[in-house]
Amino acid sequence: MISSKYIRVFPAFVLTALFAAVPALAQQSDGLSITVTPTLFQLSIAPGETWSSSVKVVNNNSFDATYNVQALDFEAGGEDGTAKYIPLLDEVASSPQSYSLASWLQIPKVPIFIKAGRSQEVPFTLRIPNNAEPGGHYAALLVGTKPQGSLSGSGARISSFVSSLMFVRIKGETIESGRIREFSTKQDLYQEPKADFVLRFENTGNTHVRPSGDIEIYNMWGKERGKIKINEDGNFGNVLPKSIRKFQFTWEGQASAFDIGPYSAVVTLAYGEDGRKNISAKTYFWVIPTGPVVTTLGSIAVIILLFAWFIRRYIRRALELEKKRFSMSGEVPQRENAIKTLLEPLKEGVVDMRNMSRAPVPVTSVPEIEPVSTRVPILPQGRITLKQFAGKYSLFFVFVGVVVISTLLAGWYFERALEQHRAYRIQAITSEVEEVSQ
Repeated sequence: MISSKYIRVFPAFVLTALFAAVPALAQQSDGLSITVTPTLFQLSIAPGETWSSSVKVVNNNSFDATYNVQALDFEAGGEDGTAKYIPLLDEVASSPQSYSLASWLQIPKVPIFIKAGRSQEVPFTLRIPNNAEPGGHYAALLVGTKPQGSLSGSGARISSFVSSLMFVRIKGETIESGRIREFSTKQDLYQEPKADFVLRFENTGNTHVRPSGDIEIYNMWGKERGKIKINEDGNFGNVLPKSIRKFQFTWEGQASAFDIGPYSAVVTLAYGEDGRKNISAKTYFWVIPTGPVVTTLGSIAVIILLFAWFIRRYIRRALELEKKRFSMSGEVPQRENAIKTLLEPLKEGVVDMRNMSRAPVPVTSVPEIEPVSTRVPILPQGRITLKQFAGKYSLFFVFVGVVVISTLLAGWYFERALEQHRAYRIQAITSEVEEVSQ
C-alpha cells in the first residue's frame, strides 16, 4: 500500500453512497447543493481491459456553479461501514500501480460549469493495467468544490462533496472467504422480550463480499419468535477485504407470560459472488420479566403445597383405617402390606358409594301417636345419605377440583407458549422500525 496519511470523511451522504445505491445529495455549509448519480458502480473486469461510463451531476441551486472531479482510493475505516480515503500521490497518479484503482481512472482535469437547475454527464474511463492484482479494488469519484490544500500533503483537507463509489473486482485468483467473528446479545438477561444483537463479519479474502441471510429467534419450546433479515435489499452491507463489518439489530417480541425463559438466536449467512458459501452461529439469552415470573412461580408453589397437603391427609387417613383394621392394636403394618394400606381409603370410598342412598325409606321406632313431623328417618345399617357422603369426602372432591384446574391451566399455558406465530418488531442500526406480524 502507499505510505500516505489517511483522510477520514464523516459526511452522512458519503456513507449513504457506500451502502445504498440511491442518489447522493450534499447540502454544503455555504448552501451549495449537489446531486450525483449513480452512487455505486460494481463491475468485474480483467487485467488489460478498458471500461467507460459517466456520472450525472445535478446543480440543484438557483445559481450557476463550478464543480471539480477527483478520484481517491478508499478502504474500510472501521467496523461501522465508514470509508477511509487514501490521497493519490503524484508518483502513483503519473505511474499507475497494480493496486490503486484511482490511478487507473481517467477523469476531466478541468472544472465543470453547470447552470442553475441543470445537469451534466461527466465521462470517465477505467483502464486496467496488465499487472493489476486480482481481487477487489475500491475508489471514489468525488464531485464538489475545490479541495483546500494538496491531497498529497499530510495536512490535506477536503471541502464538501458527494461521491460515486466504485467496487471493482479484477478477474484472476480471487479469494472469497469470511467468518463470523462475533454473534451475541449485549446482555445475557432481559426483563422484557427485547434484545440487542451484535453481528461482526470478517472478510478474510481479497475481494469485497456482501453477506446476506437472517437471524431467527426461538423461545424455550423451539417456536420462532422473530426473524431479522440481513442485507435483504439493495447494496447495503458490503464488507471490504481484510476488514470487519459490524451489524447491529434490536428485536422486540410480544410481551407475554408464556414466553419467559431461555431464548436462542441462530444467524445464517451466505456470501460470495455466487452466494454458495454459508456460515452460521448461535447465541443464547434469557427473558425473565419480574411480574409474570412472580405470578407463575407463586401459582406453581401454591399448587405444589396443596398437592403435598392432600397427600399427607390421604396417608394419615390410610394409617387410621389400617389401625382400625387391626382393632386399634397399634401394630405397624408389614412392608409387604404398604400398598394395601394405601388403598384402604379408596376401598372405603367405593363401599360408601355403593351404600349411599339418595331417597331412604324412613323407618321409625316411635309410637303411632307421635306426630308425623317429629319422626326421625332411620337408614338401614351401613347406609349413608348423599349429603353425608359429600361431607365425608369433601377434601377428595377439592383435590379432584385442584387437579382439574391445574391440568386446564397447564394445557392453556402450553397452548399459548407453543403458538406458531407472534407479532414482533425489528430495528437495524441504520433503518426505521419495521412492524412485523406473522
